[in-house]
Amino acid sequence: MSDQAVPKEEAETLIEQSAARAVPSTSHPTPPTSTRSLATVAASVVMRTEEVERARVFYRLVALMASAAGAFMPIVPGPRWLRALAMALCALSVVSSLFVLRRLRDEAGYTPRTIAFMGALLGVVGELVLFYFGLFTAAVMVLPLGVYFFGLSESRFGARVTFWTGTIVYALLSIGVVLGVLPDLGPMPIGSLATPWKWFFVIMVQVVFTSTYLLARSSRRATEAAIDRVEKANRQIFQKEALLAEARIELDRALRPGEGRYTDHVVDGWTLGELLGRGGMGEVYRASKGDALAAIKLLHPIILGDPSHVKRFEREAELAQKVVSPHVARVIGTGAGPGGVPYVAMELLVGKDLAWHLRQKQRLKLAETVELVEHGARALAAIREAGIVHRDLKPQNLVLEERKGDGKRAWKVLDFGVSRLEASGHTLTQGALVGTPAYMAPEQARLQNVDHRADVYSLAAVAYRAITGKPLFAGPDVATVLYQVVHDTPAAPSAFARVPEDVELVLAIGLAKKVDERFQRAEDLADAFGRASRGALDDATRHRARKLLAESPWTRPREGDLS
Repeated sequence: MSDQAVPKEEAETLIEQSAARAVPSTSHPTPPTSTRSLATVAASVVMRTEEVERARVFYRLVALMASAAGAFMPIVPGPRWLRALAMALCALSVVSSLFVLRRLRDEAGYTPRTIAFMGALLGVVGELVLFYFGLFTAAVMVLPLGVYFFGLSESRFGARVTFWTGTIVYALLSIGVVLGVLPDLGPMPIGSLATPWKWFFVIMVQVVFTSTYLLARSSRRATEAAIDRVEKANRQIFQKEALLAEARIELDRALRPGEGRYTDHVVDGWTLGELLGRGGMGEVYRASKGDALAAIKLLHPIILGDPSHVKRFEREAELAQKVVSPHVARVIGTGAGPGGVPYVAMELLVGKDLAWHLRQKQRLKLAETVELVEHGARALAAIREAGIVHRDLKPQNLVLEERKGDGKRAWKVLDFGVSRLEASGHTLTQGALVGTPAYMAPEQARLQNVDHRADVYSLAAVAYRAITGKPLFAGPDVATVLYQVVHDTPAAPSAFARVPEDVELVLAIGLAKKVDERFQRAEDLADAFGRASRGALDDATRHRARKLLAESPWTRPREGDLS
């Protein structure tokens, strides 16, 4: 991703389309979570659309049935005052159903509050009308229909309100009839039946109501569980693909022959030897000049004709030369190689990158991660002092150099290909999405201006990856990951590894979505991370993190994420 920029317009479209698909246009959107992929959210949207269509049919039927009941009122015997009340209630049912149908022109109008209100209203109105026709007549069959419809609702609150309202009102009316407190107005009164038969009818109607409700809710849960099972399988695939994606570059290098097009060429006194790697911008060779060793990166000749790529290559060397730190790969010099091909000579690092180490043992020990964060922070501090934002810190750009002579080791930061100067705010990829989605800060994913705090976020994301063995976010495509970066919170690190609570609290601050809520300097992150690993985190930082987690808690991982 670091060598390929997505145009700004395309990137914005990806994010906006992802958000539009993922969040239904309702007043109660499903909270985005890191474990809900766009596929799952899309399935939820489909279920909701189906529910709204079902509601449109249901309320048309309610209006039709209420109209039919009202039409029969004048010819059905009964007390005049009760008949007038029943006719008014039928009219109320028609009017309220038409009102809801009008709101259903837009799916946003079908809210849990609307569902609960209409369920309670129709339950009370329907049973009062039923009281006029007779509580123990065939008309009672209408009630289970309503219970089942509302029981299938996405809104558990609406389903429960409807069920309990209908159940309680019917129980009061039917018990009142059995006890003789209320008249039995139906054409088939049960007054002549033996008392056990009366209670049998009362109880069986309640059993039917309850069974219908439980059947509807179990049907809803079965559908959601089926979607969840599919999502778990998808998440396992996406997580594994995310881990494999980090391995592809290194594996590709391992499978390439060690000899490149410029092997054995001499460039400004440097003899090029083994091909160390090849990327979208160029090739890197092991080089020697007497006893001195270096890694020389030459621009690929195919892209020499593109001035912007040449300028970007030269700018990378220019920015790298501004940074002086034992934790940043040092630039030795620049110049032109065979055929005028630009090159940059860097110190030759003897070691493997973090991606390689994570492939070997999945995750780092806590002490190793503390060292990684500390060295990475020193590098980012030097980069900041040079007025630069790196913008692409990731496992492939962190190399652990281990010297055999003195046994010392140091993590070093590479690749300034997508960096920019903070003062000018200008890059050769301005207006384009650059970086690696799983490690970029939310403001970077939004194509907003970034500063050192974006690198702080990336370092925290790398630490999360190192200590848990899992990337922050994974998805089937760039749009999904970008959506998660902007809107979602990751799973708690302790869900994947034994991590002290203090370390989790520090990572919560480092990964804060809002730049002002993050650690403002990489050194602050490293200092807090080190103290947290020793159980010595200060109370102020703990309070700050807990307040942040209260507003944006860690996401609960699904079963598929834990494998």
